[in-house]
This record gives sequence, structure tokens and C-alpha cells, in this order.
Amino acid sequence: MTREEFENYERLVDLAAKIAQKNPNNENVKEAEKIILGLKDPELCYQFAKFVKGADVKALGRVVIESKDPEWNYKFARNVKGADIKAHGQVIINSKIPEWNYLFARDVKGADVKTHGKVVIDSKDLWYNCAFAEDVKGADVRAHGQVIIDSKNLEYNLRFPQHVKGADVKAHAQVIVDSKDLEWNYRFARHVKGADVRVHGRVIIDSKDLEWNYRFAKKVKGADVKAHGRVIIESKDPDWNYKFAQFVNGADVKAHIKVVKGPAKKKQDKVGQKLESLIKEIKRPNQ
Repeated sequence: MTREEFENYERLVDLAAKIAQKNPNNENVKEAEKIILGLKDPELCYQFAKFVKGADVKALGRVVIESKDPEWNYKFARNVKGADIKAHGQVIINSKIPEWNYLFARDVKGADVKTHGKVVIDSKDLWYNCAFAEDVKGADVRAHGQVIIDSKNLEYNLRFPQHVKGADVKAHAQVIVDSKDLEWNYRFARHVKGADVRVHGRVIIDSKDLEWNYRFAKKVKGADVKAHGRVIIESKDPDWNYKFAQFVNGADVKAHIKVVKGPAKKKQDKVGQKLESLIKEIKRPNQ
């Protein structure tokens, strides 16, 4: 069918819809329906069923079902009153396409959530497993979460417990901890409700990385400031000791000052002078 022919049939549907508003039993409307049914085009059948009052939903829906087209089966079930939800849903299930199974379960009232969810789980697609668990009422959160856990993907093991109610935070956290990735441990501790901050902090501490110890202590609520500060102190780096003392609430300012004012005068004098003037303005609870 050419685009021009298709547009002519769309005009036929539009005219039938206007006439059916006043007289659904009009002979021309019935004739137009026969023409559309004869074309076996799922999109045109969807349009006729949706817009024409009194349309034969069952017959039009059968054409859509037989087409096995996921898009038009989804739209028919979602938007056409009286659609056979189970039959249209089975087309989506048989397609094994995670996107359409997610959309059908999310948007179509009466959808078989468990079966659509299994298609998504079996696909092992991280985005759709995360979205299904987050957006579909009645989703098997733990089963979708296990797909994420088994993937060992750091981004999604953060994202899943961050956005999905009922997620196994401890299991997702273990993936992050085992990775020993400093950035993702920092992000998990900072953004996931229920995260064990000290466990993620230990990964940062053991790394001896000065920047991440500083950032973790500064930004993560509940961080072991003393332990992170000790890493900075033991590094003997005057710049990081200065930053830690200046910007981290609860820092052992005196211990950091001692490092800054240490023996390496040529490198430390300028920083030491800045800290000397700053110390007069800083008031810490432990001073």
C-alpha cells in the first residue's frame, strides 16, 4: 500500500467517525468498516475501532492480533474499550520484546504482570528490568533485582536500590563493595537510603586515595571523619591536609595543622601561612 493510498483510507475512517457520531448504524459506516477489515492493516483497524462509534471491536481486534504487530496490539489493548486484553497481551508475550512487555504491563489495565515480567527478566536487559520493577504495580522486585545483581553492573546496582522500593539494598551494595571502585562506593553511600556508610567508607580508606577520602568525609553523612582524616594526615601532603581541615566538618584541625607546619618549609610555608590566618576563624566542636 502506497502512502497516498493509506492516507485515503485514513480519510475514510475519519468520515465514518463523523457520520457514526450521529448514526452508528449508517450503511456507509458499515461499508467503510468492511473495507478496512478487508485490508488487514493493523493500524487502520486500530484507528477504526478507536474513533468510530459502534465499530465491531472484536472483528477489528482480531485483525490486529493476527498481525502479531506489538505496537498496534499494545495500542489497541490500551486505548480501545472492549478490547480482548488477554489475547493482545499474548501477542506481546510471544514477541519476547522487553520494551513492549514493559509498556503493556505498565499501561494496560488487566495485563498479566507476572508473565510480562518474566519476559523482561529472561531478557536480562538491565534498563527494562529496572524500569519494570520501578514502574509496574505488582512486579517481582527481587527477581528483577537479581538480574541487576548478577550483571555486576555498577551503575544499575546503584540505580536499582536508589529508585526501586523494596530492593535488596545489602545485596546491591555488596556488588559495589566487591568492585572496590572508589567513585561508585562514594555514590552508593551518598545516594542510597539504607546504605552502610562505614562499609563503603572502608573501601575508600583502604585505597589511601587522598581525593576520595576527602570527598567522602566532606559529602557523605555519617562518614567516619576521623578515619578518613587519618589517611590524609599519614600522607603528609600539606595541600590535602589544609583542604581537609578547612572544609570537612568535624576534622581534627590541630592534627592537620601539624602536618601543614611540618619540616618541608619550602613547600609548606605558603599553605601554612594561609592556615594560620584561617585557624583564627575556624571554630570546631573538638577545639
